[in-house]
Amino acid sequence: MKPKTKSDRVAVLWREYRRNRSVNSRNNLVEHYMPLVNKLAEIMARRLWPRVSADELASAGYDGLIAAVGAFDHTRGVKFETYCRQRIVGAIRDWQREIDPLGRSGRNFERTMNSTEERYQAESGKTPTSDEMAQRMDMPLGKYVKMKKTVAASHCIPLETTSDRNDDSRISTLVPVDPNPGPSHHTERELIREYITRGLKEQDRLILTLYYYEKLTMAAIGTVLGVSESRVCQRHAEIVEQLRSRFTNSACDLVA
Repeated sequence: MKPKTKSDRVAVLWREYRRNRSVNSRNNLVEHYMPLVNKLAEIMARRLWPRVSADELASAGYDGLIAAVGAFDHTRGVKFETYCRQRIVGAIRDWQREIDPLGRSGRNFERTMNSTEERYQAESGKTPTSDEMAQRMDMPLGKYVKMKKTVAASHCIPLETTSDRNDDSRISTLVPVDPNPGPSHHTERELIREYITRGLKEQDRLILTLYYYEKLTMAAIGTVLGVSESRVCQRHAEIVEQLRSRFTNSACDLVA
């Protein structure tokens, strides 16, 4: 008997894939969920500099979708659409890091520089000079200064464009990604996110990640999740209240 509804057809595709785990069955599922990748890519592309297109982000997102199909466990009671969104967003962010103009060696230098500065401040109670940092990191002063300037420049993204100057979504200026990064700032943010969202449902984790880390609006998050903006606002308030209750007796007030 031929499936009548869209949900019936999708259920058949999932049953077939779970039965034979073939590449062809997986590809049928990936093809079905491709519009979700495109929608996420379009939303995330609006926040990035013009030379990164939605199509480029979607290409990265497909890797996340393929991985999500292969790893999805339907017995956990989570909808696949909710589960795969986080994998897609993660794959896109991984691709963004790969095209980072600073490169892996530059980011390694930045992490080492931050940790070295942090240790120096803890030991001496003052901020080290460039000469002191270079000595601690066992590298020539000139190379240290050059690398530090390169790291500082990487935190500014040029938003220049040849598109219509009347397009308010494109601003021809230099916008700092992180105006005042402290030592180990990015690592700390990720650790805090993992700590705060630990134990939350997949969709609740995604709401917090998209709102506080991806800087999406409530309306955009509603589009991603396939629900109304008011429902996202309502659920966000419930999550925040839940976290407030959890951290009431904590030493650190992590929830504003």
